[in-house]
Amino acid sequence: MVLPRPGSQVHLAVGNINIDISLYVPRIPGGDEIVFATDTWVGPGGAATNYSIAVARLGQKSMLRAVAGREAATLGILEAIKSNGVDTSLVSMSPKPAGMVVVMVDAERSLRTMVTVRGANEDLTIEEPHLRGFKGHIHLASVKPQLVSDARRHCRECTISYDPGGEALRRPRDVIEVSREADWVFINTVELKGMTGSPDPLAASVFLERGARLVVVKHGKGGATVLSERRCLRITRLPRVNVVDVTGAGDAFDAAFNVWLLAGAPLEEALRHALAAGSAKVTRRGSSSMPTLEEVLALAGDVGGVEDCV
Repeated sequence: MVLPRPGSQVHLAVGNINIDISLYVPRIPGGDEIVFATDTWVGPGGAATNYSIAVARLGQKSMLRAVAGREAATLGILEAIKSNGVDTSLVSMSPKPAGMVVVMVDAERSLRTMVTVRGANEDLTIEEPHLRGFKGHIHLASVKPQLVSDARRHCRECTISYDPGGEALRRPRDVIEVSREADWVFINTVELKGMTGSPDPLAASVFLERGARLVVVKHGKGGATVLSERRCLRITRLPRVNVVDVTGAGDAFDAAFNVWLLAGAPLEEALRHALAAGSAKVTRRGSSSMPTLEEVLALAGDVGGVEDCV
């Protein structure tokens, strides 16, 4: 088994900083209906922010490139990110409103609804000064495809991963086309179906045809699949855990997959630890409440075996 050496990797997450307000409700309300939340959580969010915290919790060096709106500093969001071991020196401040997400979580039914304000996140760029001298891994999360091209242009020697999130449905053609600039791509089943018309993981080979080395398809409770030019493998059995909040599970997955893959682990081992990280995350309240390395290792043995897809 490969155990990533602490501090041996540097990850730069590029994406959003949000103020997340999570409300845990007995059911998602309908129109003109009031329900009472049983619990709340307020803290930093945004896919790139979640990823950066997850990487730091896994013992690696973590940096964040984002644009923080005015409330991010006054409400202590930046300090909260720093306190998790993330280098925020590339975070720009903006007088615009902070990005914000209100999440209603019905854990019993594995349902959630989200209302988001983009705010200062709209001004995100990745320029040459941000990447000058950088030689690590760049992970772009829920950002416009153009930023992937910008990252590649300014850092030819970096490895790059891209998880387009909602951009997969908003700009499907651009997301597929820009995959040539990424070394590997993360996508979930819903996004894949919206982009290609099929939820079959093999449909994700379109990313390989554009030049990506790997594509990872996340199936939620159904596990995950990894495709390369030579292999297609999947894991469908996850550890049994008490699901509290699925928000951020995909970001924990991405972080663990990247950390193990960059440490030289085989694809099946990277996938197993990614699923363990996602499973550990859902037991915690809050989008950026990421598991530790020890917690991921403890669950990895409960992840099911690898199967060949074809």
